[in-house]
Amino acid sequence: MAIYHFSVKAISRSDGRSVVACAAYRSGEKLVCNYYGKEQDYTRKTGVEHTQIYAPENTRTDLLNRQTLWNVVEKVENRKDSNLAREFEIAFPQELNAEQRKEMLNELCLELVKKHGVIVDAAIHAPHNSSGSDERNYHAHIMFTGRQIDLGTGNFAKKRNRDFNKENSSETVSWWREKFASIANKHLEQAGYAATLDHRSYADQENGLEATTHEGPKATQLRRLGVTTEIAFNNDAIKQRNAEKIKSEQLLKDLDQEILTTAKLIAKLEQKTTYKGIFSKEKTTIFDSFDQIIQNSHQMRSEKNLFDKLDDAISALDLNQKTNFAMNQFDFEIARAQADARAEAEREVTLKAEADARARAEVEREATLKAEADARARAEVEREATLKAEADARARAEAEREATLKAEAQAKAEAENLFKF
Repeated sequence: MAIYHFSVKAISRSDGRSVVACAAYRSGEKLVCNYYGKEQDYTRKTGVEHTQIYAPENTRTDLLNRQTLWNVVEKVENRKDSNLAREFEIAFPQELNAEQRKEMLNELCLELVKKHGVIVDAAIHAPHNSSGSDERNYHAHIMFTGRQIDLGTGNFAKKRNRDFNKENSSETVSWWREKFASIANKHLEQAGYAATLDHRSYADQENGLEATTHEGPKATQLRRLGVTTEIAFNNDAIKQRNAEKIKSEQLLKDLDQEILTTAKLIAKLEQKTTYKGIFSKEKTTIFDSFDQIIQNSHQMRSEKNLFDKLDDAISALDLNQKTNFAMNQFDFEIARAQADARAEAEREVTLKAEADARARAEVEREATLKAEADARARAEVEREATLKAEADARARAEAEREATLKAEAQAKAEAENLFKF
């Protein structure tokens, strides 16, 4: 099943990021960032399936080189809080193969160049199977510049592209979300698949599915290391519930199809029953004709004429027997199809009950985990309160002891002074 994923991110210097480092990671190359004076080497990175730079016509040739391109961007965007680039992160439909993914990426990136006049640097990544990622998670990072190319000079324009600023960003991103779904559906259809993507949120689709929470780079890195964070745990639970719901709905659709097929078979059966009545009348007529021939045989003028008519009657009887056999075979096929449909319906009901039971168990498990976490939190609060109370008691005892010692010392001093006089 095709899953929709399309997100837009900003690569900003105010976050301490280097656009050269981002490009090196996504392309799996070694690039030198002149702004920070640092080499970014990701040549050992695996899973980079394809990279390509797209640019408007008349773009300076040297800007088609990844090393040059992003260092020029670092130089042009010279403010300390500059947005160096933006990025589309997309997931490919799992149904597409490597060549079809490239074709889909080409269409999307060329549309991005055409609409905004920017330079695009795209990379297709294969899933990190060794770290537990979903083996269907083929995705692309599509970085693009914040400035258009001046078609007259081939250089970056003096003013930044404003399509993604605060005033226009929402409308622009909404347009691209829908456009991405349209392009993906086009390539799915060309590949012969009926599956489609829907760019709308689960809430807008009213499909009952739950949205996951963005995990971010830190949580993602921990997941790859085998460490399950709370947000990752919750997302996994949501994905499992969504998958079970989708599976249950698909089973219901399949069951509806089986019911429709059975209805068609029943219609054929009713039609066949009508034919059977006709054949029964023909059979009676044939036997009546046969009896009539035998009874009137003495009236036949020649033996040849009698046997010719007998042959005709026997041929008709043979045809009728074949027809009856075919109808009996059809009856058998109808009965078997109905039995299969009943068995499939019972299996679907069982599977749905099992899915519901698993969902309930998951809800109960999450409730138990939450209760245990709350209990641990309360116990920790109580422990800290106890430790504080004990510390306060010790402090008070120490203060009282010091006060007692001081009083005793003072009394002793006063007594010694009395004896001196």
